[in-house]
This record gives sequence, C-alpha cells and structure tokens, in this order.
Amino acid sequence: MQSKFKKLATLTGLALGLTLVTTPAHAGFIVAAIVTWATAAVVAAPILVPLIIGAAVIGASILITKKSKESAAAMDMGSAADFAQSGNQGIMVNKTGSSQSIPVIYGETRTGGIRVFAHTEGTVGSGDDEINNAYLHLAFVIAEGEVGACKKIYFDGVEAGSTSTTGSSDHGNWSIASPWSGKVQMYFRPGTDSQAEITQLGNLKGSWSPHFKGIAYAYLRLEYESDVWTNGLPEITFLIDGKKTRDPNNLGATPTSNNRPARAVLDYLTNTRYGKGLSTDDLDMASFIAADTYANNHGFECRGNLITSGTLYANLNDLLSSCRGYLTFGNKYRLLIDQESNETPVEITDANTVGNLQYDLADKSQLYNKMTAKFLDAATEYKDNVKVLTSSALKTKDNGLDLEAEISLPFTKTLSVATQILTEEINQSRQSHTISLTCTVEAIDIQVGDLVNITNETFGITSKTFRVLSSSLDPSNEVTLVCREYDEHVYGSSIITDELADNND
Repeated sequence: MQSKFKKLATLTGLALGLTLVTTPAHAGFIVAAIVTWATAAVVAAPILVPLIIGAAVIGASILITKKSKESAAAMDMGSAADFAQSGNQGIMVNKTGSSQSIPVIYGETRTGGIRVFAHTEGTVGSGDDEINNAYLHLAFVIAEGEVGACKKIYFDGVEAGSTSTTGSSDHGNWSIASPWSGKVQMYFRPGTDSQAEITQLGNLKGSWSPHFKGIAYAYLRLEYESDVWTNGLPEITFLIDGKKTRDPNNLGATPTSNNRPARAVLDYLTNTRYGKGLSTDDLDMASFIAADTYANNHGFECRGNLITSGTLYANLNDLLSSCRGYLTFGNKYRLLIDQESNETPVEITDANTVGNLQYDLADKSQLYNKMTAKFLDAATEYKDNVKVLTSSALKTKDNGLDLEAEISLPFTKTLSVATQILTEEINQSRQSHTISLTCTVEAIDIQVGDLVNITNETFGITSKTFRVLSSSLDPSNEVTLVCREYDEHVYGSSIITDELADNND
C-alpha cells in the first residue's frame, strides 16, 4: 500500500532548493534594492531649500499622512496593503518556493510558514498492512531570527502541540495532543546566527545543505495513519513569540521578545539585514525611551508579520499604526506618539509672525463620524475581525451623512487597542484645522511635536493651541511652521462631540 503522504508531496511539488537561506543576507537583492530606494526617498528632504529642520516624514495617524499616502498608494507594498487584500489568509497559509520573502515577526502572533523541504521515506507494518513512504518530513522557514520561541503548533486551526521551552526546542520538549500523539515529532530553532542544525533534518538533506543561520524554522515528522490524517496534509500554523529587540533605555542589555511598538521601530531602523541600517547615533534615543514608556503604559502593542519585500516607508507606517506614532527628522530621527502633552506651549503672536498666514479648515474628506478597522483578533484564534465605531451625535452634526474611513491594523491583535485607535482617529479628525505661518528666527528651537499657542487678529484666534507638524528654515533665516489643532480630549476613551470653537471661546 502506498502512503497518501507520497502523493501529497508529489502534488505540492516540494523538495525545493533553499537558495534564500544559504547565506546570512536572507532578504536577497530585491529587498536591498527596495530599501536603498526607500532610504533615498526619506532622507532627501534635509538637503532641500528651504532647509527642513523638522518634519513628520513617516506617521501612522491618518491625518498626518493623508496626502503622502494618497500619492504613494501605488507603491505601498507593506503589511497593511497585503492584509487589506487577503486578511487572515495572507498570513496563515503555508507558502511554497525559494522566492518567498521571509517576514520579520514582532510580538506574539500566529502565522503560517514557508514550506521549503518535504521528503517521504520509511515503511511501517507488514504484509497487507504494510505502508510505504510512511513518514513525511517537512521543514518550514518562519521568520528572520532571533525570535523568542515557538509556543504552539496547529493543524487545520486545532492545537496539535505546545511547549513552554524558549529558544530551541526538540521533540522531547513538546506535548502532543490527541489524535496526533505518537504520530508527530516537532522541532524548532529560533534563528540565531550560530544555531545548531536539527540533526534529524540534517540526516535527510543529503548533498543539499542549507545552514538555516539567522532563520527561525521548524521541522516536523509525520507518520501516516488513515484514522489520524483523515483530511490529508493539514494546514500548519505556529504561535510565535517574535523577534528579540533591544530596550531603548538600555541598549547594551540582552534583547528580549516583547509586544512593544517603539522597540520594533528601533529594531527595524537599525537592522542592517532587513531594515534601514541606521546607527543609534542617528536616533534621538530620549524620544524612543519616552515613546516606549507611553505605549506600554497605555496598552499599545505591536504584534504581526512585517513583509521584508515591502518598502521601508510602507513598513514603518504599518509598525507605527499600532500606536499612532510618527517618525520625524531634524538633525536626528525622533519617534513620537500622538498623545496628550503637559508642556507649556510657546506663544506666537503678530509680533513674531512675518507675512501672511494660511488657515485651512477641515472639509468633509477629513472629517469622520464613522470608522472601521480590520485586524486579526487573538481572542478568536487570530481570525479576521472588524471593529466599526460610529458616533450618532457627530452624524447629526454632519446633516445625517455617513463620513467614514476604513483602516487596516496589521500589527494590532486586540479589540480594545483597535477601539482606542479608532476613537483617537475620529477625535483628531474633528480637530484637523491647520495653519501655516512664518516666524522670526527665534522659532528655530521649536520642534515637530511641540505645542504652540497662536494669536492672530485677522483670523480671530486668541492663544489657540496647535501641534507643530513641520518646521523649515528659510534662506532669510525665518522659520516656517505647519501646525494642526490640538485638543487634550482627543486622547481619551470616548468620542468628542463638542469640538473647539475656531476663536477658542
């Protein structure tokens, strides 16, 4: 009797070459080219005239990035674009082939893998009960390393094995559930650059000898039995404790797996294998420390798969969507989270303003009374979920019109966080008037993210608070600021229905 495993292996066209994991530079030439292009696009701004001394170059807030996202929509190849199109099925399915890009996994999440090896061999039973090719050997590349652990393995969505072992785990570390107990062996390596190969897999590969250095991967041996594998080869997924990242407050400490957005952004900006490759000397580390503390205290988490073939711009936007953060550039990169501020605003009046002001009121395309977020929900075994947040009070003010927007949150895995992000986005949309003005050189110390109080007789505003979105130094040594309305109530847990009056009465 021939095993069904043999037929399955033949149909899926496995036993593939693993050119994508034979060297430390797993991402390959295509990723390097994309990163180089995206890097040039991001860092070109500081050499323009007027000199950009501060700008929100990348940000997850819809309103901060609205125009730049519209112009860059065609090149958005990041996780959000992929998730918006295919949802759960773009992440949970097992891919096959040597041209697949290897994801970076941040935080705890569930994912499929890239099936890179399959081999059948062995005989069980005898006589009429003999089964040839009874053992199916599978290897899956899961992520760029080093990750913390593979905690669970699922067959067709059902938990088949679990372990509390972190790092490398061999078959003896796994508890296998019924009906697979005795019919499956599970092994995992977390992706260190010096990790030892799984011996059982190494004995099968023959002359084909990838080293899996720096790659988190799993090896499974399945023994055929018709009563166990009733549906043939199952869809296999993994619960991963993701990439080990550094603490911005202690860069020399051992990296750890965590769900913290600022640490994921820090890793992606500084990683030379799949990220931007910046030195920490190019980063304002105090801003990363503050963002890390704020996001952690407010429950924001970064959990998901980053697609390494995506553009640098798109991938950073996707990471920052998990906490409504934005990246600014002056003399260094600063990580900021859109949040309530307790700073004392700088006063700007007609006395230190030069020339005309441009005051832009929000139109219907920027106002929302209804928003929808798509995300994978950890509470429902990482199935697709949709959160719709609507304000009937705002809809009444909008003459009964539905003013709505949809967003994808590829690095959000809980309903509470998705709800908070939607709440803040709706609130900010109602406080979205912007003002552009030129100030005397004394304003050169004002940074992106700072608060300013603007008084202007022409527009009838008195000490109205704005947040600075960009700052540029003109050839005449004057400073041009672009600012957006600020209201501390944006960052609460409820939708604002009594927006600030334009004259601040």
